[in-house]
Amino acid sequence: MSDRRVAVVTGAGTGMGAACAQALAASGLAVVLAGRREEKLNETAAAIRAAHDDAVLEVRPTDVGDPAECEGLVADAVARLGRVDVAVTAAATFEPKHILEMSAEDWDSCLDIDLRGSMLVAAAAARAMRDGGEGGRIVLFSSINGRVSEPETAHYSAAKAAVMSLARSMAVDLAGTGIAVNAIAPGWVDTPMIAEFVAEATEEDLGRVNPLRRLGRSEELANFVVYLANEAPEFLTGSSLFMDGGQTAIAPVP
Repeated sequence: MSDRRVAVVTGAGTGMGAACAQALAASGLAVVLAGRREEKLNETAAAIRAAHDDAVLEVRPTDVGDPAECEGLVADAVARLGRVDVAVTAAATFEPKHILEMSAEDWDSCLDIDLRGSMLVAAAAARAMRDGGEGGRIVLFSSINGRVSEPETAHYSAAKAAVMSLARSMAVDLAGTGIAVNAIAPGWVDTPMIAEFVAEATEEDLGRVNPLRRLGRSEELANFVVYLANEAPEFLTGSSLFMDGGQTAIAPVP
């Protein structure tokens, strides 16, 4: 087994997933980049290699809604790199839809990626960590929408609330294995997913979003994920950790 710790990151082609892959590689981990769009994964991998010529990377196109592909993702990581120590489930999808217009297909397509995919990848990674005997760290991406909601987000908010519950349940089931499981709940972060919603937002507009009056940066979230992956103690487990510029802390004002 290699001495280099190995991270599996879903949603690694863009946004926060790509930032996590880059930050984990910079911290010395080998990284398996997973996601549906191979070209985006390759772009992230190229950016990492340009910055770190000693990076150890694997690109693995994966549909996280497919159980066989999730199992294969983790199995390939073990086969090629010898182990899995960290799993980060950043893959997500969001299409606004009013609840009165939401179809079962709208609901299922969101929950398949945002919730089911998180469980499938995290559980597969946990089995590999258990079998490796050295424990591990699992970081599930939730959202402030797991606690508060916005218009046309019933499916997304339900999924992200369930991800927080999943982190608690996995932490309980995995107690004593050396595997810690936590959820990270970002606020509004400058990523392609929300670009159209904030394209013309002013500082005054953002002041109504959070007291810092700005969007979060993917790198800020990624650096926190690196802490959870590398330094956080096993005793930190089962938590949902909000990183939102105070968005869920401040009461709306006129």
